[in-house]
Amino acid sequence: MCAFTVQNIFSIACRDRCMSKLRTLIPLPTHGKPPIATAAVLVPLCRVDGVPSLLYTVRSTNFRPDIIYSGQVSFPGGKCQRDETAVQTALRETREELGLPSEKINVWGQGPAIPSRTNEFMITPVIGTILDLKHTDVIINVNEVAEAFAVPVAHLCDPKNQFYTQFSNGHISPVFVADDFKIWGITAYITHAFLTCALSKNVYQNEWLRKKAEIKTEEKKE
Repeated sequence: MCAFTVQNIFSIACRDRCMSKLRTLIPLPTHGKPPIATAAVLVPLCRVDGVPSLLYTVRSTNFRPDIIYSGQVSFPGGKCQRDETAVQTALRETREELGLPSEKINVWGQGPAIPSRTNEFMITPVIGTILDLKHTDVIINVNEVAEAFAVPVAHLCDPKNQFYTQFSNGHISPVFVADDFKIWGITAYITHAFLTCALSKNVYQNEWLRKKAEIKTEEKKE
């Protein structure tokens, strides 16, 4: 039986398991009227100096209406153009933001669309791998991205780097911390969903789920 560990996260078995589980995830509920606008992000699973990692960006703070979540940590991505698929959008945006050509990315597939925190977009996560990513491969488009950074998957799996935030409406969301970067919101949720689907439970578990279960239990008591 294959162990779904960080070490074999690039394997075909892990890919098949990840996409099978990801496609069956229950989408997050929308608040109010479902968004009409669509967007897509690439979840770039990379090998950086031999270490399995996820690649993130920090959105530019330039005042542009087409930049979603300015100044926040995000996966590369953006709004879908007319007649464009989620995969096409994710690859195009990754090329525009980070200079990474689609030929370098092996697309595994996509998960269900997720409503953005502000309910403006339905965002589709597209999983793709880059087997050997060098720092020189990334050419940042400063008009869209302030910086890019890779976080080892093992770091994200370490409970010491996992937190959660609770909003005023009671909603709880996972948070990951890597150096001075805080990964939260929809990006943290997609990160959590990917790790949950790709790795065994003894490899990745998140404190957020326990806290979420505790709150539900308390609500039932009330």
